[in-house]
Amino acid sequence: MVTNKNKLSGNNNQTAFSFISQPVTSLPGIGEKSGTGLSRLKINTIKDMIFAFPYRYEVLLPNSNNEDKNILAGAFEGSTIIRTRNGKSLLKAVFKGEYGYFFCLWINFNHNYPSSILHTGTYYYLYGVTTKYDGVLSIFHPEIINKDDIGSIRSIYTVPAGLTLSVYRKALKTALNKGLKEIEETLPYNILDKYKFPNLCDAVYTIHNPNTNENVKSILNRTHPAYKRFIYDELFYMQLVMQLKRKTYNKSKGIKFNIDKYYLQVIKNVMPFTLTPAQKKALIEIFNDMISNKQMNRLVQGDVGSGKTIISFIAAAVAVHNSYQVVIIAPTEVLAEQHFQNAIKFFEKLNISVELLTGSTKKKSKETIKSGLADGSINIIIGTHALIEDNVEFKNLGLIVTDEQHRFGVHQRKTLIDKGCTPDVILMTATPIPRTLAMTLYGDLDISIIDQLPPGRIPCITKAFKAKDIIKAYNMVEEQLNKNHKAYFIYPLIDESDKLELKAATQSYEEVKKYFKNKNVGLLHGKMKSEEKRQLLYDFKNGDMDILVSTTVVEVGVDVPEATVILIENAERFGLSQLHQLRGRVGRNSLQSYCLLITSDDISSYSRERIQAMIDYTDGFKLAEADLKLRGQGDFFGTKQSGAPELKFADIIKDINIIKQVRDDVEYILMHDEELKTDENYNVRKTLISMYKDSLSYFRIG
Repeated sequence: MVTNKNKLSGNNNQTAFSFISQPVTSLPGIGEKSGTGLSRLKINTIKDMIFAFPYRYEVLLPNSNNEDKNILAGAFEGSTIIRTRNGKSLLKAVFKGEYGYFFCLWINFNHNYPSSILHTGTYYYLYGVTTKYDGVLSIFHPEIINKDDIGSIRSIYTVPAGLTLSVYRKALKTALNKGLKEIEETLPYNILDKYKFPNLCDAVYTIHNPNTNENVKSILNRTHPAYKRFIYDELFYMQLVMQLKRKTYNKSKGIKFNIDKYYLQVIKNVMPFTLTPAQKKALIEIFNDMISNKQMNRLVQGDVGSGKTIISFIAAAVAVHNSYQVVIIAPTEVLAEQHFQNAIKFFEKLNISVELLTGSTKKKSKETIKSGLADGSINIIIGTHALIEDNVEFKNLGLIVTDEQHRFGVHQRKTLIDKGCTPDVILMTATPIPRTLAMTLYGDLDISIIDQLPPGRIPCITKAFKAKDIIKAYNMVEEQLNKNHKAYFIYPLIDESDKLELKAATQSYEEVKKYFKNKNVGLLHGKMKSEEKRQLLYDFKNGDMDILVSTTVVEVGVDVPEATVILIENAERFGLSQLHQLRGRVGRNSLQSYCLLITSDDISSYSRERIQAMIDYTDGFKLAEADLKLRGQGDFFGTKQSGAPELKFADIIKDINIIKQVRDDVEYILMHDEELKTDENYNVRKTLISMYKDSLSYFRIG
């Protein structure tokens, strides 16, 4: 192990031929096949293996709990081969221990193993999961260990099929023995001293080899200094990147827009409704950004139906009034089309030209639109990823609005930004994130939260039904249809699946048509052509279609005010955030709306709690907090709904106090050494460049 600061930084002249940069297949026992399997686990180099930590530990101790692995000790007395009921051969070995007889059993055996190593009268220590066979304490396929192994600790790793743990451990031992001296420290030494953290090499070694039962316990409960050091390390670089991005934004000389009060009155006169106090507050924050000479990077976070879109439209109108063009980009054609339809109604009253550009736009129209963007005759363009293409150019792009921003990568957003001259950026999301986490996840952005619904909106009533009681739900739907309202029926699949017993939209479409035989029913799913989707949504919104049977393609943005009820089958299979988004498709007027959740007849207690949370909370932020309590960070952010980073050690919920410490430490470092060029921050700069070599332009380091 390395223990002093001189050795701690390792070999500063690492080359491509350093030991830890070699492929993992150069280690003993790791062949090409194992290397391919390890590559799927993101273990390609020896350094990758060194930082692939155990997911649990085994302490080799005798244990009386038959469900756990035990050590049974005894003298071998003989063996016999017996036939099982299903015709398999079973080798049964009999041992006599201190507390009586026990069996060891092997299904897969031959003349070489295990008979060749078992000798009558010899005392053996056998390790494995204990069970009962013919009423006798037994172990199937035990591992024969040495007496010295008792009390030892084994690290358990995820390994690919065909590679045994014993071979992996031998390879890892070589990797640690030869490679640790090349591992360079990643944290400033004053941080190590401040929090009494071990250096990186010692921390790595300890996590792989805890040595004592006490160390295992403290690692598992996240209190060991080595573990805490890795928590801090992950959060340190997460915060560092966000604060560097923020500083980059603040340095970027943006457009200084003029906010014309008389023009704001013109906009107010064409507004379809009065803004809520929360909308006004968000708009003021946006205007303050627009009049500054710094580039705006603001996240507008608002619950479903809170009115984010109209805020972006007002900002767009102000930008156009200042002779700049505006991009409004959405993740799906359905949402882009809807924004376009709403935009036409709003902007035509202001004599502002708006066009739509998606992958489905006809070639001739595309060329005309691209020409209009290049010469500036088109003021506002609404579209999808098609707007990011290289041949889409602007005369004077001044504002970019990204809806459902988490569905776009950083590189995609930067590509769009580069089409203008430091345009202002508004990011919008309807995915509620608890207030306590918003600043952590979006620390590089300014945040506006719209936490009020427009006046006149009545909270949606959510009810749950077992599948056997679905007719009760159908009757509620029928009541709404008889009032000339409309209904959504949502299913998780398009076609029947043999693997999952879920209702399929195509099959259910026929069932719904049969039950509601006097109503017009349509079917919408993601595999349909864009023109078909567009026509269906138009018919549902403006025509005589009463029921829309759909997959989750309607999850975001589809706005049909006459729809007052949404029925969701297999609701237990959806995440709470997705259920809340779907519920947001109804209740978009002053009428009472209903969300009917249909679950399987037998669901887990966890699923029941989630369904109950949907019934209890209509506020998306409160629902998100309940979701976090139920699921914890891993599952909550596993949907990638928030752009949250992958964290192996840190937990954004549990470690909120550490996050505050880290944020203060990073602020102090950047205040005194913004470019990270002092000797004290040499390791930090080098680590940052190594970790984010493909993204350095986003925060101007390197």
